[in-house]
Amino acid sequence: MPSSLTIAAVSQPRNRPPTQPRAPLTAAEKKEKKRLSEEQKEAMDEDIAQWHASTRAKAIELGQKYNKTERYFLDIFFQGGARMVHSQEKVNAYNAFKAEKAAELRAEGRVLLATELHEEYFAEYEAMTEEEKKDLVTRYAGVKAAAPKLRRDTPRARMRDVSNTCKNLEMLMYGLSYRVGVEGFFCVVRNSTDFHMNPQWYFTSQALERYMPLAVRKKWNTGDVGTRIEAFAVAGCDTLST
Repeated sequence: MPSSLTIAAVSQPRNRPPTQPRAPLTAAEKKEKKRLSEEQKEAMDEDIAQWHASTRAKAIELGQKYNKTERYFLDIFFQGGARMVHSQEKVNAYNAFKAEKAAELRAEGRVLLATELHEEYFAEYEAMTEEEKKDLVTRYAGVKAAAPKLRRDTPRARMRDVSNTCKNLEMLMYGLSYRVGVEGFFCVVRNSTDFHMNPQWYFTSQALERYMPLAVRKKWNTGDVGTRIEAFAVAGCDTLST
């Protein structure tokens, strides 16, 4: 169980040095940034389109091989995509045993390698009843749940978190599009100046993105819209500040 000192240390905010505000971009820099963003998006769209094509080709190939429809395998590919977001690692009884045994030995001043732990105590684990193993798993899960979880709030960690989450969202929406028949898009922007990140856009189809100027009945540039949404979010979603 974590001590009060550990909990206090985890809960206290970090002292960060004041950050220097970024200098505003010049017109040329904005133009170059926009160009690079558009090139990156075009390359990304091309890669995603190739992946879509290869996925459909694989579904068709498997359908012909096993006398099933393309839709059948596409559903298998993307069914239950939420598991990617809400996946939980199942606690293994033997891993729980080793963790608890290692903790006991450390308290006695002994530190064993995993191989040594296995050789010396595997017979003890084998002699345990199923009920004892279930109790062991329950105790281990409780220890893991009670352990303080440190927030990895470095800019790099935040970017990795956003990237992984957006990929999962794309897979979920793509799978939903194939399973149900829907279209949609999302835009993810930062609401803090603590790190830099370009707005993350995803459309289920390029046709939907091309339709946006007609939908809003005015000029639409995905990059510009994302930048404006980001400014609004950084301002605390305050309409008077943007």
